[in-house]
Amino acid sequence: MARSGAPVPEPALSPVERCAATDIAAIVDALRRSGGVVVRQLLSADETTQLHDELEPHVERRQPGFRGDSFYGSHTVRVQGLAAKSRTFVDSVLLNPTLLAVADAVLLANSGHYWMSQAETIYIRPGNTAQALHRDDVNWTYAARLGIDLQVSALVALGDYDAEVGATMVVPGSHRGGYDAPIDASAAAPVEMERGDALIYLGSLAHGGGANTSTGRVRKALYIGYLLGWLTPEEAVVHSVPEDLARSLPPQARALLGWANLHGNATTEGVEAATQLWQLDHDRFEQYDGTFLHR
Repeated sequence: MARSGAPVPEPALSPVERCAATDIAAIVDALRRSGGVVVRQLLSADETTQLHDELEPHVERRQPGFRGDSFYGSHTVRVQGLAAKSRTFVDSVLLNPTLLAVADAVLLANSGHYWMSQAETIYIRPGNTAQALHRDDVNWTYAARLGIDLQVSALVALGDYDAEVGATMVVPGSHRGGYDAPIDASAAAPVEMERGDALIYLGSLAHGGGANTSTGRVRKALYIGYLLGWLTPEEAVVHSVPEDLARSLPPQARALLGWANLHGNATTEGVEAATQLWQLDHDRFEQYDGTFLHR
């Protein structure tokens, strides 16, 4: 559950505004102005510790790097399939009331619903160079050119998150330039956070992981993105969630993870009301005729 918590001292570097987790209107306003906003203590100390500890064994088993692609970080550990690895992720992050309220405010105007695009750990180890500045909306090129918000994402600090360990670099206001507008790297600045804080940002904001120049510290972040319901998620989420686990989750979690009927529009009458994703399943796990069950 999101909490505002006690007042937290402002980190030294603050290129974006900072808001309490309970002030949804302020968060959304800041998000629209700058493209990103830090939410203080999105997770409580207990939630942050529990989430970190549940994921740690999976992080320890995963080798850093991804297909030798420097963009993903040769010294960065990324672990996906988080819903099957941590119930705290489901209850405290995927279904976080602050994150869902912000996603509602930003995404529902252009979609009857939304779902999770991707979630992963992004643990940047010492020696990792800075990631190229980019906009996440690059995954949906044609939709991005519509000039609407496609995605709301969050990076939650699970440990150290300062400039030396690779705090996220952002270019405030770069979400207003358009999908393929040039990115002014000289305007990028690190977003420092305390454990439990979260950087919430639009998919159109130029950003990138910073360089970890420390001698022995790791930048620990958990990423989650919520995507318009008529776009294909970046992660094949449903393949990482077994049916038995899906049955045990709340209906809203199942919908966000692709295991339930997802309404692509808000229409309730006429032909349009029937054109929903998984419309023949209607949040049921048994097959109608063996054809349409989404596995």
